[in-house]
Amino acid sequence: MIARRSLCLFCLLAATGVVVTPAPASAGSGCPTVPTTPLAGVTVGYSAPPALVGSTSAQLQGVVDPGGKQLEWFFEYGSTSAYGSCSAPVALAGGASSSHVAATLAGLAASSTYHFRLVALSADELSAVVGSDTTFMTLPAGEIAQGVTVDGVALGGLNAASAAQGLHRLLAVPVPLQLGPRRWSAPRSNLGAQLNVAGAVSAALQAPPGRALHAGITVNRGRLARYLKLAARRYGLQHPASVGLVGSRAVVRPARPGRTINVRPAEKLIARYLEANRSTRLRLPARKTAPQRSTGASAKAVVVRLEAQTLTAYSNGKPILHTPVTTGRPTLPTPVGSYRIEARYSPFTFRSPWPPGSPNWYPPTPVNWAMPFYGGDFLHNDPGEPASAFGRGSEDGPYASHGCVHVPNAVMAFLFHWLPIGATVIVARS
Repeated sequence: MIARRSLCLFCLLAATGVVVTPAPASAGSGCPTVPTTPLAGVTVGYSAPPALVGSTSAQLQGVVDPGGKQLEWFFEYGSTSAYGSCSAPVALAGGASSSHVAATLAGLAASSTYHFRLVALSADELSAVVGSDTTFMTLPAGEIAQGVTVDGVALGGLNAASAAQGLHRLLAVPVPLQLGPRRWSAPRSNLGAQLNVAGAVSAALQAPPGRALHAGITVNRGRLARYLKLAARRYGLQHPASVGLVGSRAVVRPARPGRTINVRPAEKLIARYLEANRSTRLRLPARKTAPQRSTGASAKAVVVRLEAQTLTAYSNGKPILHTPVTTGRPTLPTPVGSYRIEARYSPFTFRSPWPPGSPNWYPPTPVNWAMPFYGGDFLHNDPGEPASAFGRGSEDGPYASHGCVHVPNAVMAFLFHWLPIGATVIVARS
């Protein structure tokens, strides 16, 4: 029989249900004699699984219900049911609940079968309860022990090459990112995450069963900064000026400030996220950007409002010119829609597509400036229309057009040189 041991804080913790694990035991150590007298009121069993194995080590797992008694427990093990070796005995204080117990064995032979059983010994060492004979087989040499993880990646049972592949996949796991309403994801490696894969695999091969290892993800700050600068351009929110048609109404929106990634704070946030190996969605800090100014054809637009018989020119959403105009007569109205300047002609002569005798026929009419925007409809001046004839109601008067938009001479001269081909022309009711 073994010498009686005093109880310690470690043992008292065991009585509360925490796992009690003795130091690793080497094969070949002697075992105490197990009494044949039953220990009443005490039960022992095994966890699921009862053993986590490596190639030269194993973690045996059981459950002891002390039934209010003070006792010691240990695992007997060996290559046969005669056992011959045991884990270091551990004192267990009497408690009302079962305690999960575990012992790590070292110095085992690879690819070998072992028998084991859990033993609970009374404090006076005169009675005992033993679990059923159970077996495990150690892994082949060169395989990582069961239950071993590196930064949450399970590597148990893998060889070095397969474990390395698993850890490389860890760097490919996408990080879900968000900037305002925009969402996307990027592989961790694109964000600069890096891992000493070879070192992590080496540590995993040497780890006992069930060990959770932290290899430590590091971050290449230069690569992360380059990614964030590209992402800021791609996913930044811009609100350029726009002139468009909603139903039959013209809607003009001036340029507004945008939002983009605030790179420096985002860099620190992502680095901490990667180093902690988190997986939740990451909201990136944002900063305001100056309103985006359009250039070329997209910066300039004109809006013709039929009810008011006016034309307004806009540059980046801001009005720069306003003038009365004359549009199509009731039988040949100027069509509502969104169009673009197709060409510029100076001078230009309009020729009637209707034959003489038709109420729509007109003689050849020369103009100074003409810009087609839809089919046969143009913005153009009309040398014969007096300045007083333009404006509200003129679409019903004697100078009403056949669908074109008549623009006063001086304004048309300006628009001809200011509006580029491709610029937007909106014809709206209001």
